[in-house]
Amino acid sequence: MKLPQEESSSLLDAMVKYDERGFRSHDIKNISMNGVFVLARDGTLSRLRKNAPVELALKMRANGKTKIHLFKAEVTAVGHDGASLVFRDADVDAYSALLHLALRKPG
Repeated sequence: MKLPQEESSSLLDAMVKYDERGFRSHDIKNISMNGVFVLARDGTLSRLRKNAPVELALKMRANGKTKIHLFKAEVTAVGHDGASLVFRDADVDAYSALLHLALRKPG
């Protein structure tokens, strides 16, 4: 599901942890039940290697509440503008939040 930039910023914030320095904030271009494309036009994700493990924290806002969901993920592709991640592990509540996003998709 593609999220328009203004809608994605109002619904969620994304942070990726891929080294020992902690989570870094990134924008999201596409998100689905299986994974996400994380934007980093400054090249900060270009050093990631395929199959590298990362953690993704999504701060989602729904029904007037804000909640942070943590996903273990794996890098599937890296480009000059970001990285594709596939979800490897998340709790039921996190997947439920993704389903909520999918149901909000216009169209």
